[in-house]
Amino acid sequence: MSERKRRNSSQLGMSLIEVLLAVAFLAVALVALLSMLTQGSVSVVAGGGQSKATAYARQMMEQLRNQPFTPGPVNGTDTPEAGITRAWSVVQTGATAAPNRLVTIQVSVQVNRATGTLGAQNITLTTMRAE
Repeated sequence: MSERKRRNSSQLGMSLIEVLLAVAFLAVALVALLSMLTQGSVSVVAGGGQSKATAYARQMMEQLRNQPFTPGPVNGTDTPEAGITRAWSVVQTGATAAPNRLVTIQVSVQVNRATGTLGAQNITLTTMRAE
């Protein structure tokens, strides 16, 4: 009878090796999960920067397309927000004569982030406009 009690009592709990293996498995799983969360956070921030840069580029593109036609070169830069630099140029395209003159409008936006993981993000939009 005492042998039967010993057998049942030894099967009631987990051994130290089983506990250590379970803890190691959980630790590896948690490290992988934290790595995915960090990468996801960086991707969300990068996507927000790209969206913001695209919006600022489209805004300037619309302003330049709606201004009166100017065949000569026009260049400019501004900073619509801290960490964002926007540059644009309007350049005559080819040797076209009035009233069929063409210009190329190019707007570039650079987003500089303080974090070293993302670096600078650039967006460039280009279009043409006729007189």
